[in-house]
Amino acid sequence: MKKGKITILVIAGLVVLGGILWQTGAVNYFLARTFLAPDFEEDFLNDEDPAENGNDTVTENGDRIEDEENERDETDEADELISTEDLEYGVEVLAENLEIPWEILHLPDGRILVTERPGRVRILDEGEVATLHSVEHIGEGGLLGMALSPTFQEDSYIYLYYTYREDGDYYNRVARYTFEEDSLGNEEIVIERIPGARIHNGGRIKFGPDGMLYIATGDAADPPLAQDIESLAGMVLRLRPDGTIPEDNPFEDSPVYAYGIRNPQGLAWHPVTGELYSSGHGPTRMDVVNHIKPGANYGWPEITCDEESDEFEGALVCYTEFTLAPSGMDFFHHENLEEVPLYVAGLRGNMLMRIDLTDDGEFIRQEALFREYGRIRTVVFHEGALYIATNNQDGRGVPASNDDRIFRITPRLP
Repeated sequence: MKKGKITILVIAGLVVLGGILWQTGAVNYFLARTFLAPDFEEDFLNDEDPAENGNDTVTENGDRIEDEENERDETDEADELISTEDLEYGVEVLAENLEIPWEILHLPDGRILVTERPGRVRILDEGEVATLHSVEHIGEGGLLGMALSPTFQEDSYIYLYYTYREDGDYYNRVARYTFEEDSLGNEEIVIERIPGARIHNGGRIKFGPDGMLYIATGDAADPPLAQDIESLAGMVLRLRPDGTIPEDNPFEDSPVYAYGIRNPQGLAWHPVTGELYSSGHGPTRMDVVNHIKPGANYGWPEITCDEESDEFEGALVCYTEFTLAPSGMDFFHHENLEEVPLYVAGLRGNMLMRIDLTDDGEFIRQEALFREYGRIRTVVFHEGALYIATNNQDGRGVPASNDDRIFRITPRLP
């Protein structure tokens, strides 16, 4: 047999073997325990200097020494406040054996909807609501974010963000559906042709306090798009519920609200200031939590979060020492707390990161929590509790026999 034919047979054999290993999950098993394994150590947070991100002086143990003008009034009420560091948590499993749950949504009647990335919407404990056959589940793409209409009681609208394919190319779109008799129908496109790819699809959608729809989009593995405001990639977009562009958007006739973001997957509003924050994935660490300002450019791919530039907006928190891979996030607000905690889901980080902020939104400290559940895709605050979804079956985790799961975590004041 000629040498050339032998080479072709060897290559063909390797391709077949690779396909078998991929289909059986052996490749994911190897990656999840090696290159994609968590690289976090507790000392990383202790070594960070919170003073670089906030305006207050910070001692070596993380305590804040505020300027006199920022001190709280020393009243009896303030003396009764407790720190987030003293919170205790009750944990309850609400659902098991889901397939890559991505978003959690509470209906007004108390039931819970969950999206699964392959294209399903479920009501917990009641089964499937809908399967979206137009969803293209490829890599990180698929059925992702979900949001409830601010006027749901009148219009019954639910919004979904998903990946689709058209003429051989991948895109993402936001569509709204009517939720009637426990099913979704009457799809109406809100915005489409958001660049998509196997990776970096963003996907979080939420309505803000202003009643507008905010959409986090990734750079679709094409970094320069994040600097092009004519594109819809690598942005936070802002639209009216019907998909039209608000007149007070920062760029005329554009849905772009902020840009220069690699792969944002979290959106949340500070409960005191009402200002928007977002989480995003960086390249080889460099993950971020950003304070999103109208018209601001967050620098990707020109700079990463450990670099400073007068031209770009800096990150509130920059993770340089380990990979958090932040996704969904939400604030927990309680009048008896000294701080305003922001909880951020960590995928490769295998954690829920609690970031403590001031009433003005300045960074205080952070702490890694719930590291025993694996990859966490999202966290949602609802009526005094946090709801989280694991993603150990997304091809990058180490699944347990009952994964993926939804947990309810109830913070308790001592």
